[in-house]
Amino acid sequence: MFDVWAPEHSVLREKVIEHIFLAELSRHLLLDVGQPFEVLRPEYDAFGYDIVVQVGDAMRHIQLKATTAGGSRAHVDVQLALAQKPGGCVVWMFVDPATLNLGPFLWFGGSVGQPLPPLGDRSVRHSRGDADGIKKVRSGLRRLPRGEFTRFDNIRDLAMAMFSGTAAP
Repeated sequence: MFDVWAPEHSVLREKVIEHIFLAELSRHLLLDVGQPFEVLRPEYDAFGYDIVVQVGDAMRHIQLKATTAGGSRAHVDVQLALAQKPGGCVVWMFVDPATLNLGPFLWFGGSVGQPLPPLGDRSVRHSRGDADGIKKVRSGLRRLPRGEFTRFDNIRDLAMAMFSGTAAP
């Protein structure tokens, strides 16, 4: 039987989750925000974001993170380059491993038109040591704890916060 959660399928799993996220976000942007939108993808991951979504004048460079629902991960690592992009933000999704349903969502970002809030100074080290066993600092990343994020139970509220500046009632 195919195991989508096996480590060797991580790229496939990441892309499927991205597509599910974009499909759900698209539905709510059309139905709740009521505007057409544009989705852009970079050729490669060098500037801290996975997708760009623009709704009217609101542009979001989005770094996506995913954890299995009920997971206990306490932080994610965020690229500093994201802070240089208009409307940079991080969306951390929780994924049901049996159904691939998404939610809740954790969001870290500024108001529409504002840059990414400061990422702090928690450095990230390589997971493996060099020849001398030293785990060097990864200078382009910062560790962002779960407590820095705003929680949204559904994608509708996330979409409203990201593109209209307010959570849905």
